[in-house]
Amino acid sequence: MKKRLVALGLAVCMVAAGAVGCGTKKTEEKAETAKSSSTQKEEKKETELTKISVCEPTRGILWAPVYAAEALGYFEEEGLDVEITTVQSDMPTAPVLANEAQFGLYGPEMICKFVEEGQDTELIYTCTDTYPYSFFLGKDVTSVKDLKGKNVNGADSGSSPRAFVRSIISNEGMDPDNDVNYVNMKNSAVIAALESGEISATYASPELRAQLIEAGYEVSVDIYDKEVHKELLDSESYEMYIVFGKKSYIEQNPEITQAFVNACYKGAQYLENSSTEEIVKTLKELFAENDMLENAVKECKENSIWSTDGNFSDSGVQAINRMAMDSGLIKEPVDKGDLIDESFAVKAAEETK
Repeated sequence: MKKRLVALGLAVCMVAAGAVGCGTKKTEEKAETAKSSSTQKEEKKETELTKISVCEPTRGILWAPVYAAEALGYFEEEGLDVEITTVQSDMPTAPVLANEAQFGLYGPEMICKFVEEGQDTELIYTCTDTYPYSFFLGKDVTSVKDLKGKNVNGADSGSSPRAFVRSIISNEGMDPDNDVNYVNMKNSAVIAALESGEISATYASPELRAQLIEAGYEVSVDIYDKEVHKELLDSESYEMYIVFGKKSYIEQNPEITQAFVNACYKGAQYLENSSTEEIVKTLKELFAENDMLENAVKECKENSIWSTDGNFSDSGVQAINRMAMDSGLIKEPVDKGDLIDESFAVKAAEETK
């Protein structure tokens, strides 16, 4: 009887152990299935991202809302896989016009020219609200009039910096087409070129401005001064660092365009609400070669250069048209409605509240 009870007890234990083992196995299988499902969802989510290409003429801090969106994952949040490519040529807008890039970072004056010519382009977002450039003379040059026959760094021919330099030359009663020679050089080469006499003057973005001041150069035309801004441009605003695209692509892909602008808007809000130190930490990988990043970010913050909402003002568009006409890019002002589609920036502000 004892043997039978012991045998029965052993049998019960074996069944119980089997049940526990089976339960453990099922639990493990469920966990593995859940893990596999989660991985599949993540892979599916990644494969569902829409790939788009964005071209830039250079890596510039004034397009920071776009770079912040890239660094902080806002594009991914909006379902986009964005590749930003630097196109260093005299016409960095070409990839958009050739359908090789969906959006481009540039200045508005050349887009005015494209629109006047009937080309399929329009502006959809601005990263800046005010004119961000300054003008510096070489240490042995006393006035702008002394630049006659000299080399001046004015970026590429259709760019906003070139229009800025031309306006300064013109304001001094000189011929901007014939009285100076324009060259296009990287920021890293400018100080050495000024020191050697290769160039006698240069425009300066916030990055270069900080370097020039540190090197002992004085600002000749300081656009950060609101009175100078108003006097030179006849406007308190000037939306210069913009995003553009082909109108046909934008009309055919409004959801992608909206997603892109939403991410840029989030980037702009981040810049507005973050400290210089936080912004530098966020952007430093995208500006690894910029030794003056902190100074440039500080100047943009202190002078309210970055746009907080991506919208264009009427007076700013009028100033853009004047600059484009003074530069010989257009003959007549381009209508704001033909130049800009403001609907995406307006909707971005509503959707991201």
